Amino acid sequence: MNFLLTLQMREKVLVVCAAVAVILALVYWLAINPLLANATRLDRQIRNAQQELATLHAHRREYLQRQFVLDRINTQIKQQTNFSIFSRLEELALNAGTRDKILHMKPTASPPSEAFTEESVEIKMEGVTLEQLNTYLYEIEQSPQFLKIKRLYIKPQLNNRQLLSVTFRVSTFTPKDQQS
Repeated sequence: MNFLLTLQMREKVLVVCAAVAVILALVYWLAINPLLANATRLDRQIRNAQQELATLHAHRREYLQRQFVLDRINTQIKQQTNFSIFSRLEELALNAGTRDKILHMKPTASPPSEAFTEESVEIKMEGVTLEQLNTYLYEIEQSPQFLKIKRLYIKPQLNNRQLLSVTFRVSTFTPKDQQS
């Protein structure tokens, strides 16, 4: 304190201003700056959490849509009565006007499943037009039985590019508890 008494008024004002500046700097760096940094970090975390929440809601909507489709398929599979996939596919080909274009229909092996038995038929067609193929595939897809088209290969014939050679697999499913 004796130091301050020996100073002139102008020097005292400068020392007090310097002390106030140092105190303000210390308060800023020790209290205010950490609070601002923490608030910035919390704002960033809130934005990230909001983005994650939006993503989670999108995943939930997608899950619910897929669950609805799966429930509808399971209901359709469980409600279908026993039928012969061969006779059904021949009937649909007759309706579509492509019965004479089928070279062969042969059963194919399917991987086992815990809940369902898959029955598959490979169909090979020659000399079919795109319109005829489209009609036949539409008939299959719109069948009241649950029929799924797999592995569709379409190749134009070399001698007439308007006619197609087509090979595809059609599958149907039966719940294991409904098998006879």
